[in-house]
Formats: sequence, structure tokens, C-alpha cells
Amino acid sequence: MYHSDIIGEWKITRYIKDKFCQKKFELLGSATFKDIDGLYHYNESGILKSDSFQSKAHQDYIWVIKPDGWKINFSDGSHFHDLLLENNEQHVYHKCINDIYNGEFLLNLPNEFEVKWKVSGPQKDYVSHTYYNKI
Repeated sequence: MYHSDIIGEWKITRYIKDKFCQKKFELLGSATFKDIDGLYHYNESGILKSDSFQSKAHQDYIWVIKPDGWKINFSDGSHFHDLLLENNEQHVYHKCINDIYNGEFLLNLPNEFEVKWKVSGPQKDYVSHTYYNKI
């Protein structure tokens, strides 16, 4: 795998099972990774819906290249987690105040990858599974 394998446009399909509110959601959309001055800017947009709900959804991250992988930051520059370039399967962890994010990345670059998040906290209890396919 190479750092640049992530660059381009991706079709995304995300399934969310929210145990806290007892609902299932699906997001259909797209994501783009652009190399801007050596930083990989991630931009995601789509439609999030359940049986009684529909809304536009949007997310941005900045992937900073490190010799062995990436440092993934939120759009405000604060650190989210790291990914290693050499590992196809890896687990990541992020604590945000009282919420815990346990993630699993399955990288099959350059054509596809998957991201699973198990999120828990005082007001959160959900599992998210996203499939990325290169367009």
C-alpha cells in the first residue's frame, strides 16, 4: 500500500445500529480525498435515513502523512487517531470527554476499505459500519 492509494473519490455505504434510541440508520453518499499541499483532505457527504428520519450528513477530516502511515485529525486540527500504512487490519481508540470510540479499519487499498466504530458513552451506544468503494 502507498499513502496516495487513498486519494480520489469513494462511494460510501454506512449502516448504524443505535442501541440508545433503538433505531437503525443508513447513509448513502460519497467521500473524497484530495492532496492539498501534502495534507489529505477528507470530505464526506450523503443522506442519512431511518424509517422515520432523513437528513443531509457531512464530515471532514485531515489525514497527515507520517512515514509509517497517517495521523487523522478533525477539521479543527485536533487529533482523532493514527493509522499504520503496513497493516491491512488495525484497531484504533479515541476518548472524547465521556465517550469512547473503538474503531476497526480493514484496508484493501487502492480499491476498497471498511471502517467499524463501536461508540459508547452516557448518551451514546451505537455501532457504525462503513464500506468504501473507489469510484
